[in-house]
Amino acid sequence: MTLIIIALTIAAALYVWYGQRMRRLADARLAEMVGPAVVEETAAEEPTRRIPTFPVRYRSVPPAAGIAAMLALWMVVKLPIEISVAAGFLIGVMVHLLEEHRGDQQEAVIEQQLATAIYLMVGSLRAGASLLAAFESALEEVGPPLRPYFQEVAGRIRLGDDPKSCVTDLQVHVPLETFRLFATSLAIHWEVGGSLATTLSTVGQTVRDRIELSRRVRAQAVESHASVAVVLAIAYVLGFLMWRTNPARLTAFIGSEIGTMVVAIVIALQAVGLMWMSRLTRSAF
Repeated sequence: MTLIIIALTIAAALYVWYGQRMRRLADARLAEMVGPAVVEETAAEEPTRRIPTFPVRYRSVPPAAGIAAMLALWMVVKLPIEISVAAGFLIGVMVHLLEEHRGDQQEAVIEQQLATAIYLMVGSLRAGASLLAAFESALEEVGPPLRPYFQEVAGRIRLGDDPKSCVTDLQVHVPLETFRLFATSLAIHWEVGGSLATTLSTVGQTVRDRIELSRRVRAQAVESHASVAVVLAIAYVLGFLMWRTNPARLTAFIGSEIGTMVVAIVIALQAVGLMWMSRLTRSAF
């Protein structure tokens, strides 16, 4: 039984690692197409000021919470090791889902601000303003969290830095699909020229469509999330009622070999179900 739990944990870790690896490969291929994100060594000193990547993710918190919960249940509560490992896995998955929900909310805020900023930039460009003036006009209307990143781009262009490198670094600081599309469009414009207002208008419409689709997916997923939460709550409420009704029998069942195996498998399957539900209800486009 312990081997089964360990195998499930290793499989989940490999799944997360594979997803991160594919994302890094996609970023590397995009960087090869657009160009390097950093300027070649033309200056003796680099500025020490750096802006953080957005959104700030805490990838190490869910595994740490799962391991801490497993050790607490095993060493303090004195539960069997199989149940402790499965419960730690479930708690780690739940913390991971909470961390993803927090990151999704931050992404939704900055993507909405990007759509607004693109709309303002298109209006300025069609009025005859330069790209730097369009950035500055958008800065007057947008606030954090997008404002510092646009200030970074406008400030570097104003100081004479390579515009292509400035906008390419934007997708490094904010590694979202909408920002990759926005930065790639600007970088290509500097290479081939053309009407930037028309290009940004199309990009802005695409960003708004993505935001609208993401909202619809999240709205339709609320019902399934609520159903899963109710089912999980009912399982533990029933277990608590059984323990209150006849604690000796339930304790003897959990202490037996088959009871320990059944409880551990059920908890592990709950964790796998939560991860599966999360992946099914996330938009990938």
